[in-house]
Amino acid sequence: MNSPYTIILGAEGELGRALAREVARKRCNLILVSTTSIDLQRFAIGLQLKHDIQVNAIKLDLANQDEIHAFIKKIKDQYEIRALINNITCDWSRGENQCISELSKDDFQTRFRGAALLTWSLLPQIKSLSSSFVQHIIPFPFRKEQFSTDLQHSVAKMYAFTKELEEDLKHSGVSVSMVHPAPIKSIVQQMENMGRIFEEDIQTLEPALIARKAINGMLKGDRLIIPGLRNRILFYLNRHATSWFRTVEESFDSGLQPSM
Repeated sequence: MNSPYTIILGAEGELGRALAREVARKRCNLILVSTTSIDLQRFAIGLQLKHDIQVNAIKLDLANQDEIHAFIKKIKDQYEIRALINNITCDWSRGENQCISELSKDDFQTRFRGAALLTWSLLPQIKSLSSSFVQHIIPFPFRKEQFSTDLQHSVAKMYAFTKELEEDLKHSGVSVSMVHPAPIKSIVQQMENMGRIFEEDIQTLEPALIARKAINGMLKGDRLIIPGLRNRILFYLNRHATSWFRTVEESFDSGLQPSM
């Protein structure tokens, strides 16, 4: 990952910045895309100086088709892309516990369509390399009431989109992965109802740990990455209960094994 660039879409939150730091430690150049009004220029300069890599910060309105097309053209003309990390539906800030989408003015569906357009448009360039990566950060709901209806639809679409990409690219050199960095404080009560599998209270994982697991799993070619042993156990206990998570695609590949 020395010379090509990694794009992080939705890099402005705690998790997005942690992902950027982890990629920078791998000595890979970065394009940090803020999908809200937050400016990442100072953060980008800091990473560039610390790790001696090229880091560009861009603000992109996913509701603006002209901006998206201009961004795509710039990327195709000026950069070689090795990896695209899509973090538009999930921030999971430890302090705020909110999604990046809640910081934006446009609706979830508009943001999803913009991110999908960008991904499909850049795929020919990404596929041109012998090995490359697409990763989607997707919050996994352990209880239906955890997310708003709009966010439920957005997450379901992002999940189905990832599965579609995985199928479309399975014979290429592009590795497709999804990360479920679910905040787990909200399910303490559910665990109590199941007889308290763990005696101690569950704490949300630090963004740096989630980022390290996400990037290392991506580079290893893992398809499903769930940081934290407790998260992995609860994922398997609860995935069939959240049927709305599969509203776009009913089937779930039971053969998927989460990255450790």
